[in-house]
Amino acid sequence: MARTLLALLVPEADPVVASFRDQHDPSARRGLGAHITLIYPFVESELLSAGVLARLRDTIAEVPAPMFRLHEVRTFPAVVWLAPEPTRSIMQLASALEHAFPEQPIGGGAFPEFVPHLTVARRVPQEKEAIANEVRARIADYGPIYCWCDSVALLVNEDRRWHRLAEFPLLH
Repeated sequence: MARTLLALLVPEADPVVASFRDQHDPSARRGLGAHITLIYPFVESELLSAGVLARLRDTIAEVPAPMFRLHEVRTFPAVVWLAPEPTRSIMQLASALEHAFPEQPIGGGAFPEFVPHLTVARRVPQEKEAIANEVRARIADYGPIYCWCDSVALLVNEDRRWHRLAEFPLLH
């Protein structure tokens, strides 16, 4: 069985964060570009039936495609991340997915609430502030990152690499 992930892919952020992610986020080294996780883990790959895929497609098709910008650097313990603003459309999407798939809680049920974020660096307790300051400087030079996600990606982790299984269009 292979784990799956539902995410908003954010390639617009790669010019700013890819070098940090390559160095400080194992998922980047396994082929997963800049993204905002919606549900992880999602359904095990062997359980992705036509019914599950149809429910996923129908749910996502009714939610407006999120437009947001990334410019604020924040931290969790041992994590540096970018905050999307506004979050309303991402929260609406997360809520719709949670309603359609209550057995697959947003954030895997590990956190009390869903916080939309784009991870820049993980497992960096000592370097967290230095990395956050470097990212802030890079964003100051680059400017805000403007994003529009027109689909949700379903990805699978097989052979220690992330692969895109499908994309589901959001409402335009």
